[in-house]
Amino acid sequence: MVKSTSLSGKLFDATNYFLLIVMALITLYPFWYVLVGSVIPYEEAIQSTLHLFPKRISFEAYDFVFSKNTIIKSLLVSLFVTVAGTLYQLFITAITAYPLIKQDLPGRSAIFLFIIFTMFFGGGLIPYYLLIKSLGMVNSLAVMILPAAISTYNMIVLKTFFQNIPLELEESAKIDGAGYMKIFFRIIIPLSVPALATIALFIAVGQWNNWYTPMLFLNDKALWPLAMVLRDILINNNMELTRGGSFVSEEFMLGDTIKNAVVIVSVVPIIVVYPFIQKHFVKGVMIGSIKS
Repeated sequence: MVKSTSLSGKLFDATNYFLLIVMALITLYPFWYVLVGSVIPYEEAIQSTLHLFPKRISFEAYDFVFSKNTIIKSLLVSLFVTVAGTLYQLFITAITAYPLIKQDLPGRSAIFLFIIFTMFFGGGLIPYYLLIKSLGMVNSLAVMILPAAISTYNMIVLKTFFQNIPLELEESAKIDGAGYMKIFFRIIIPLSVPALATIALFIAVGQWNNWYTPMLFLNDKALWPLAMVLRDILINNNMELTRGGSFVSEEFMLGDTIKNAVVIVSVVPIIVVYPFIQKHFVKGVMIGSIKS
């Protein structure tokens, strides 16, 4: 940012900094509140509902959370579903977007319009449930991976990115005897890492936070992902997962401290992944600005 030297410019910059700091504090406060609420002792939690800074830090809630096999299993289920679903959807999205950039593809426009049609019209919840049931995916982790094969929005974004790759690269590869599959995996995919990383993060966040699908199709609680367990604790106030603990604090602790700890456990994996993908966001923006 170029700093202004005039008085009005300095005032403008100071106002911008002030507003950005205020927005940052407003954004971070809910997370900080939950984080502090997960590490305060039970005695401090019942004294006040506002905790900006803990007087004493206690990891009793996290010990309790990680001592429960149900939560550990749900965390592993979420990791499996997120990784498998992300790779699966990313592959299907890429191999769908790539042919649609070919001008010589027969029925290219009709195929694209048919895919766009699915963004605005669907069969409804009941037909969808009957379809999943007829395919035998009720009470199966496959229901969280296979049906969500592709997002039309992600496909359009990736298709647009593929179109910005110079055609001369493909033509040179064809002269050397490369086929479409070799061009796709050896040229298109390596050049599309920024776009693929961005879409992968979108898919991963959606998979990690998906509680609606297991709510509809997973009756077996052993198959529930962490998002569904968290929803059951926070919304339905289900205390079954937290009974049987050997802690001095009673069940009143569950209303705040343990719930906050479960929220933090569910949020941290995505926060940890984001810094590794952030550089691809910046690179993708720069590539788009240069080509346009």
